[in-house]
Amino acid sequence: MAHRLLLTSVILLACLMSSASADTQSEQKKVKAEISKVSKSYNKARATSKSLQSELERNEAEINRLSRKEYQAEQKIKAISDQMVSSSKEKQVLTERIKVEKEILAKQLLAMYSSGEESHLRLLLKQDDPSDISRTTKYFEYLNTSRVNRIQNVRKSLEEIEKLEAKITKDSQELKSLRVSLLADKKSLQAELAKNSKALKSAKSVESSQRSKLNQLKKKEAALQAVFDNLIKKQKADAAALARRAAVAKKKTAQKTQAAQKTVTKKATTTKKAAPKGKQTSLNFVANRPFSSLRGRLSWPVKGRITKNYGSRRNAKQKWKGVLIKAPGGQRVHAVARGKVEYAGPVRGYGYVVILQHDKSYRTLYAYNRAVYRKTGDVVNAGAVIAAVGNSGGQNENALYFEIRRGASTQNPARWCK
Repeated sequence: MAHRLLLTSVILLACLMSSASADTQSEQKKVKAEISKVSKSYNKARATSKSLQSELERNEAEINRLSRKEYQAEQKIKAISDQMVSSSKEKQVLTERIKVEKEILAKQLLAMYSSGEESHLRLLLKQDDPSDISRTTKYFEYLNTSRVNRIQNVRKSLEEIEKLEAKITKDSQELKSLRVSLLADKKSLQAELAKNSKALKSAKSVESSQRSKLNQLKKKEAALQAVFDNLIKKQKADAAALARRAAVAKKKTAQKTQAAQKTVTKKATTTKKAAPKGKQTSLNFVANRPFSSLRGRLSWPVKGRITKNYGSRRNAKQKWKGVLIKAPGGQRVHAVARGKVEYAGPVRGYGYVVILQHDKSYRTLYAYNRAVYRKTGDVVNAGAVIAAVGNSGGQNENALYFEIRRGASTQNPARWCK
């Protein structure tokens, strides 16, 4: 009787397990189908995002070109303005010189008119000594030569003034043209920035949504698979236990067996260290001294607010190796110390980057820039403008990523900058 009851229990348990297994498999198939569907959407969103990323990199290169052109135009406008000021001063000097020459000539002509043309001849005839006559003649020649030279000086000065006026007119027209061109470039740059930001934000939002959904489904699938695996294990274990009990009952009736199960639960606790609130950065550059002697005395590269601290969590596996300073787009980025440009250009994920090499294997890195204004090999002083703040590299907002390294190891910028 006991044997028959055990056999019935085995069959009933197997049926229940089979039914549960079938339900789990059915649910698993549904989840797999949903994962397949979402995976396609995610891959499509990822492809769109990748395409936009490539377009963004092309646009960032164009933005870099326009920003450099804007910077060069500003420098040229300043140079032309300085030239115009210099030309105006030179014109003023020449005008004063002409005025003086005219006054001297006027006095000489008045003296000639007062004495009359014959006075020279009478003066010569009064001389008895031939040496006196020669000396008087040379004096008249000197006066005539002086008048001729002064007249030529006046003419030359007038010609120079005409040239300066023509140059000032030309420079004014060029300045006006440059300002119009600069305004057009700025509008184009702002339009490109707005377009890129909007398109990339939309694509990243879709990709993030699909990725999140896919991750949730994969977790759900993994959980179902775990249930399914546990169900099979339990089914096999229970069937084996019942078989053993049936074998024992067949030999020895009325024997009872007891099963003991121990459950050990382990609890893991994790703690998170809150990052300090964002510190406001300022500019206060120290004279050109060795980098290694400036710990705690360096200026920050831009004015702004630190939003990510050195050593804080970037994601599940990474930490920030520098600081992220939020600042307006287009704001000038300055070298924190004298150094040599080791690299200036695009780096995937970091956008447009400038790396400065300092003494004793120290380096500083400036990333996410809208544009870089220096080239590899340039030597820059502390406070020199090297780039403009941006959101290149696919960032969601304008900011500067700043690192300090010595060899392969990173340093905490907060311990260097004041």
